[in-house]
Amino acid sequence: MLPNNLREYAKLDKETVIVGVSTRVEIWSKAEWDRYNTQAEASFEELAEKIVDLL
Repeated sequence: MLPNNLREYAKLDKETVIVGVSTRVEIWSKAEWDRYNTQAEASFEELAEKIVDLL
């Protein structure tokens, strides 16, 4: 069980996503995770282009 204040902070309700990151685990609201991934996808393409330029 997570305390109410942590559930509210993470906006957790019914659907959650559990992600392993390095040496920790993150628990995300599915809606917040989807929003984060949508924003991050643009950065992934930009980062990939910069890496190709280094090769």
